[in-house]
Amino acid sequence: MRSAGRIIVVTVACTALFVAGAVWRGVTWSDVRHWGTPRNVIESGGETVRIPTAAGPDERLLPAVTSTTVGSYDFLFPDGGEGGGPVRYDPCRPLSYVISPAHMPEGFETIVKEAVASVQEATGLQFVYDGLTDETASFDRPLVQPRYGDRFAPIIIGFESEDQNPELAGTVTGLGGSSAVPGAYGDSRYLRAGVVIIDWEDVARIEDGGGGDALARAVVEHELGHVVGLAHVGDKDELMHESNLRLLHWGPGDLAGLALAGSGGCEAR
Repeated sequence: MRSAGRIIVVTVACTALFVAGAVWRGVTWSDVRHWGTPRNVIESGGETVRIPTAAGPDERLLPAVTSTTVGSYDFLFPDGGEGGGPVRYDPCRPLSYVISPAHMPEGFETIVKEAVASVQEATGLQFVYDGLTDETASFDRPLVQPRYGDRFAPIIIGFESEDQNPELAGTVTGLGGSSAVPGAYGDSRYLRAGVVIIDWEDVARIEDGGGGDALARAVVEHELGHVVGLAHVGDKDELMHESNLRLLHWGPGDLAGLALAGSGGCEAR
């Protein structure tokens, strides 16, 4: 299992250019509220794209999770998030996810949904299933895509083999991570457009070898842990250990880290 993530370099347009663009392309209420502050932009798919503004109420969608467990956890992006903490997803907007079904083992959609539900419960982040997609899961994906509308691309979960993706060689059963991207305004960063890639040959062997759905689900949970910002730890009693071969459930440090991963602040509307 391996984590992956990237930091997106942001270019801030000068105010004069922003206002001129606003006249011709229209502005949002967020732009009005932040008038005089240029909207951050990113390079996505070879184009310069304005970062989508946060939508919806300025409050959590689900109650924050309070963890009483103690153990090992770490973050992929330990600083740069809202309020100076680790970089996390905005808990005030739903985390949409899609499944790229190519090579998905039979019945595995249920395992994915169970793993997502487990992460939602442990983080207090609301996940919403947006169905199947013809997009190929890749860490080089454009973060904003016309197929998904004027928003960041949803978390994508896909399946490849070692032959298709050399990063799955050896004992690596999955890859997971998200991009750390500034909000529409200001310097705080948030996680966006997560990716999970599961070695479908490995999980098929896990299920055929007696590990069953529970161990296969633990593989997906581990990678989703990376998606919400957790890094590997050295403690073998945690599911976020880099080489889990036996644990079926979150460890105490995992639960503490997941609760913290879901307790970030709302992006300014």
